[in-house]
Amino acid sequence: MDNSQAAFDFYVSQGLQPHQAAGIVGNLQGESGQGLNPYAVAPGDGRDGSDSIGIGQWNGTRAQALKDYAAAKGVPWTDLNIQLDFLHNELKGSENSAYRQLLAAQTPEEASRAMLAYERPKDWNKPGSYGDRARYAAAVHARYGGGAAPSQPGAPLSLEPPQANQTAQPLNAQAAPPIFAPGAQAGVGALPAQQIAQPPPIFFAPRRAPDLSKLQAALAPGNRGFFYNKG
Repeated sequence: MDNSQAAFDFYVSQGLQPHQAAGIVGNLQGESGQGLNPYAVAPGDGRDGSDSIGIGQWNGTRAQALKDYAAAKGVPWTDLNIQLDFLHNELKGSENSAYRQLLAAQTPEEASRAMLAYERPKDWNKPGSYGDRARYAAAVHARYGGGAAPSQPGAPLSLEPPQANQTAQPLNAQAAPPIFAPGAQAGVGALPAQQIAQPPPIFFAPRRAPDLSKLQAALAPGNRGFFYNKG
């Protein structure tokens, strides 16, 4: 995320409309470049000969106010977030006149014009001045979608109880491993039925035939009395 988008998102998070946030960012780009350089310093640029510093190119007493504000927060004045916050606090306080104009703006271009009353660059109140900042504001609004909607959360897990003919599964249940046909390998389709190796036949040892010689001898003529009584 670049500094321009970070600034845009910050002001939207503070309750400003996307086109109003774009008006702020477009003006800041006109002050410190498209990338919003928080380290920017223009030596002797102020009307009093002081340096203009930061993304808003504050100078004189306002530059000192930024440094004091950052020191009170325990961060360097070159911190991007502290500069964004300082600007917002000025709008709600000492620069409230410009803030009211910003809140009344209906387009990025109108918001950019309102912010000129905050920045007050040379000849800022001449009609048609600083039209480039209006174009920057419109581009910021278009680029960041006028405040993109938050991403949709993932679908929640179903909390409905299982149906009567279903068995509840534990949340950490592992999926059953795939079953491959005999001869098939993982990642390879099953082999045709005729190519599937068949299990070898089972062979049993031949059973010995029983010895029937004694039985045959007992049943021979003349030996039947062994089994029957004569009448």
